[in-house]
Amino acid sequence: MCGRYGADDKVNDWIVKCCSFPSEGVLRVGDIRPGERAPVVIAGKSKPLIMPMTWGIQGNGNLIINARKETLWEKPTFLNLIQNRRCLLPASCFYEWDSGKHKATLYGKDDDMLFLAGVYQPEADGGRFVIITAPADETVKPIHDRMPVRIPEALIDEWLSNPERTREILDMTSTPLRREQAVEQMSLWEE
Repeated sequence: MCGRYGADDKVNDWIVKCCSFPSEGVLRVGDIRPGERAPVVIAGKSKPLIMPMTWGIQGNGNLIINARKETLWEKPTFLNLIQNRRCLLPASCFYEWDSGKHKATLYGKDDDMLFLAGVYQPEADGGRFVIITAPADETVKPIHDRMPVRIPEALIDEWLSNPERTREILDMTSTPLRREQAVEQMSLWEE
């Protein structure tokens, strides 16, 4: 599961360099949580378009923030979206919590940017998105059983614009990760 991710100045620099802007106020630095607005990359005419959207789609009275890669084509909520409304969430990191509620921060192995795969619903205010998740890899598995799908930067245009390659791209190996996790050791006795 992905319940929070982060964006930094490097993310904003990439957005400015590589995307078209339909409106102001799209850039963001800091943690991004469900229910908040975030910059979302969608297909544009000549280059990707950046749009502000809200994280989470309403479903049966709940806010759906993630979609499992394995069931995208089975769930009516996501079938049309995975075929026609794929997006990316540019990120510097994402977070997961282990069973002891210790936060782990996951970055691209060489501090590479992460491009989290998602799908979106267009709406009058820009739209709503969910992040696609997959079973955890060896880096994430010790802390959580799921993680966001990450699209390699070289495949951004294909992911956004080519529905015939969607399944193939989702199954590709993505950006290697490195994990940072500080666990505070507490003593029963004062020293």
